Amino acid sequence: MAPLPRRLVPLRDSATLLLLPSLVAASSQSQFRLREIHAHLLVSGRLASPSHHADFVASLASSSHLSYARLLLPQRPATLLAHNGLLRALARGPCPGLAFAAFRELPLAPDHYSFTFLVRAATSLAAAASATPVPTDVAVNLLAGSVHAAAFQHGHATDPHVQSGAVSMYAAVGDVGAVRAAFAEIVSPDVVCVTAMLGALSAGGDVDTARELFDGMPQRDHVAWNAMLTGYVRVGRSREALGLFDEMQKAGVAVSEVTLVSVLTACAQMGALERGMWVHSYVCSRGMRVSVTLGTALVDMYSKCGVVTMSMEVFETMRERNIYTWTSALSGLAMNGMGEECLELFKRMESAGMEPNGVTFVAVLRGCSVAGLVEEGRACFDSMKDKHKVEPWLEHYGCMVDLYGRAGRLDDAVDFINSMPVEPHEGVWGALLNASRIHNNVDLGKHAMHKLTEIESKNDAAHVLLSNIYAESHNWKGVSKVRNMMKSKGVKKMPGCSAIEVDGKVHEFFVGSKSHPRYKDIQTMLAEMSHRLRLQGYAANTKEVLFDIEEEEKEGAISLHSEKLALAFGLITLPEDTVIRIVKNLRVCKDCHDYTKLISKVFDREIVMRDRNRFHHFKHGACSCRDYW
Repeated sequence: MAPLPRRLVPLRDSATLLLLPSLVAASSQSQFRLREIHAHLLVSGRLASPSHHADFVASLASSSHLSYARLLLPQRPATLLAHNGLLRALARGPCPGLAFAAFRELPLAPDHYSFTFLVRAATSLAAAASATPVPTDVAVNLLAGSVHAAAFQHGHATDPHVQSGAVSMYAAVGDVGAVRAAFAEIVSPDVVCVTAMLGALSAGGDVDTARELFDGMPQRDHVAWNAMLTGYVRVGRSREALGLFDEMQKAGVAVSEVTLVSVLTACAQMGALERGMWVHSYVCSRGMRVSVTLGTALVDMYSKCGVVTMSMEVFETMRERNIYTWTSALSGLAMNGMGEECLELFKRMESAGMEPNGVTFVAVLRGCSVAGLVEEGRACFDSMKDKHKVEPWLEHYGCMVDLYGRAGRLDDAVDFINSMPVEPHEGVWGALLNASRIHNNVDLGKHAMHKLTEIESKNDAAHVLLSNIYAESHNWKGVSKVRNMMKSKGVKKMPGCSAIEVDGKVHEFFVGSKSHPRYKDIQTMLAEMSHRLRLQGYAANTKEVLFDIEEEEKEGAISLHSEKLALAFGLITLPEDTVIRIVKNLRVCKDCHDYTKLISKVFDREIVMRDRNRFHHFKHGACSCRDYW
């Protein structure tokens, strides 16, 4: 056993106590060593001071000697200083819940410091609860309220530190109403408090109020910037998120992993590949460690931008992977139409001993669906409960209906729905409705639509799908009936929007949009595209146009669909050897799908389009979806 450092003996009290945390930490594996240190401090008189005794207790509690710390407390007259030291250490430690047991054992009335540490412990518990799938949020919420109520009871709720801590605590819990109430009580909130309020508003989806608060902050640290950035990403306002990141860089704010993960998520939402690749290059050029979180964000970004090769390259080079990494890779393969590869990766995951969760199975079932692997998908679904003890969600049932439906096994899809142990939701009936469209089964489509509108009467996509089913069977009365139904219910078809990234800037086009600065050039290109396609025998498919107008007008309306505008812009701005990448907010219609296939052939361009359901990789006149989407 190594002796105590000789230089410890002549040091002054204050200098000796500065060494306490490191000395105690060094003795974490040896009770004998700890007793040596304790004896030395007693003999030298360095624990005579109540503050020094409190520091020693806190050092013990911060290490692995909690029981030893509790033994020391009764050996001296009770002081709030010592007990608060214990509370502080426990609140900051790996098991903050222990602080509440220590609080209940307080032999003296708590002061504002006691509640500051207790609030911190509740905040840590809430943060831990939000990072786990176990539903503990209700319990933590009640705990937070109890802590705040106790602070009021003892007259310390108006202490500035307790007030600021309460805002952070309620923000961690996710109780925006309580955050607002606690924040309103503070006369002069500090930057930590304002940042907590900002984070709570962002997490609650009120990003506009959060931005007002953010803009009014005289000082902003990196935490405030990241809270605002994360808020934009959480509500899907990715364009504003990337704009804020630009501001952040101009302001010279340090970029952290949290920042980069948020930016990558925004890029994934928008399909902004160039921006996402810039982030990847930034990470590599600065020699940053690619953690599991950052690596998973890169995998997700490349997948959602349609670059599966890069997604899998990042995945394969990651030294450490968790379930989220595997699931992101599986989802990427599935959404890009690589079902067989998705199933193979799932087998690899099982062999690696990684246990799948519910989200993992959604990805695998979708992969089986796009590849038409019906039996494999059914086996995967059955293994959820039998092998992996995962209870199927409604989303899994919807995937199975989609699996049977896409394969043309509509009777099996109906039988599966009828055998479900839970009431089918809109995803299940929506999958059956889409299968009815693919295989032109009008009666089944009407049945699915009836069930769907019972649950969600104003689902615009469902009405459009049913109209398409009628149109494919030339049932124009049915089309008219759907149109009138939409009018009577006040259902409006969501306007189509397509985005394309050129030179790092994302350009958005809406159906019929004429506001783009290069609209005349786009019109010229559209005319050339139509001319060259007509030479190939192309005729616009106007069946999916809901409006009661002449055929020529329908053709004009369908020619201005947002993806065609984006495609024309891509053809006039991107080099010939560059893949044209488009992201659309709705399902691509049949005409635009056929149109894009022909464009890829006639113009000899590779085109990748992401719609609301999946990716379409167009090349040489064919699509990766095999015309089933």
